Amino acid sequence: MDNEHSLGYWCSRIGQQYFLLLSDRLRHLGLDRWYYAIVVISEAEGRISQQELADALQQDKVTMTRAIDHLCERGFVMRDACPNDRRKHHLKLLPKAEAAVIEIKAAYAAINRIALKGHSAPERRQLVEQLRHTLGNLHEAADKIPSAKKKQRPS
Repeated sequence: MDNEHSLGYWCSRIGQQYFLLLSDRLRHLGLDRWYYAIVVISEAEGRISQQELADALQQDKVTMTRAIDHLCERGFVMRDACPNDRRKHHLKLLPKAEAAVIEIKAAYAAINRIALKGHSAPERRQLVEQLRHTLGNLHEAADKIPSAKKKQRPS
């Protein structure tokens, strides 16, 4: 089979294996997903709104609301009303999540080392840049489809 027939197949398989390893390493945290959302919230230091997080993760509003609800219910995140805009909430990590961020980042680093074994540092950077570029191309094409604008974009 020609490796270029279905780029989606290979990306899907890589994603499945990656998240299988990630979930196994982080199972004790009591989460089954949204690890990267916690990292992004952490790096924003309490200055990111739910919409800004949705934009950063390229997720729709409904999906992001459910994700934040999930993280709040499990005691990782809280919504904090923005003092100058009552409609807006900033997302802040709770102490439980602050400790988990260290473990999440370590798990990402460990799995990245496994996945990229045999690649030089420049090849690793180039691969990530190529994947970002490819994702941008696909988003650009999807934005031209009227029905795609309303659908969730998994990240």
